[in-house]
Amino acid sequence: MDMYSSIFNRKSTRKFDAEPLSVQAMRDFKAFVAGIKPLLPDVTLSHKIVGADEVKGMALPKAPHFLLISGKEHPLRNTAAGFLYQQAELYLYSKGYATRWLTSVKPRQTDPDFIIGIAFGKPDGSASREPDEFDRKPLAEISRGSDTRLEAVRLAPSGMNGQPWYFIVDGNAIHVYYKPSLGGIMGRLYHFTDLDVGIALAHLKVAGEHEGKKFCFTVNKSSAPASPKEFVYVGTVE
Repeated sequence: MDMYSSIFNRKSTRKFDAEPLSVQAMRDFKAFVAGIKPLLPDVTLSHKIVGADEVKGMALPKAPHFLLISGKEHPLRNTAAGFLYQQAELYLYSKGYATRWLTSVKPRQTDPDFIIGIAFGKPDGSASREPDEFDRKPLAEISRGSDTRLEAVRLAPSGMNGQPWYFIVDGNAIHVYYKPSLGGIMGRLYHFTDLDVGIALAHLKVAGEHEGKKFCFTVNKSSAPASPKEFVYVGTVE
């Protein structure tokens, strides 16, 4: 399975086999991540892969590996992290592994730049689903205008399944927006909607590569249509 096909079958899981990935599989994964082009060149991100004994947090899955993501302060730090590491997540899934984004995980060793983590390993049971099993908003609720890549974007995962994004298609450009807050008591406690829109951007890039289209992300508010109510402009993909 390739990364594009993975978008239409992947699902998060809490059930992992305790057996770690092979040395070669881990080497291949690290090489893939190192080769991903970042969303923005001036955002500094880093990660490390650790075992369960090096993490803490509430209700963590019993996974053999945890990818811990960190980054220096930047207005689009979290968006860039979601973009980069969702591609890593799709890569893992395409190789037959299971994954789960984790907002509750923390490194046992304090890291002031820590953002979020991903559990991964071999699945214990099914880690896939059919496209009609996704619980997602229709395209009309998350976008204006038509672009074939947006179906892959629509299926992107997000915290609390909030799907906090909106896309305006304008010729060859797609303007990207997100909701800073999901609203409600629980929504106000969730602080990763900017990371979620980065995950959606990763799906846009992978879908574009599948169609032979380039992905160029810029931030140019002067050329973007006004933000829909409750949304904030992120950037534009051309």
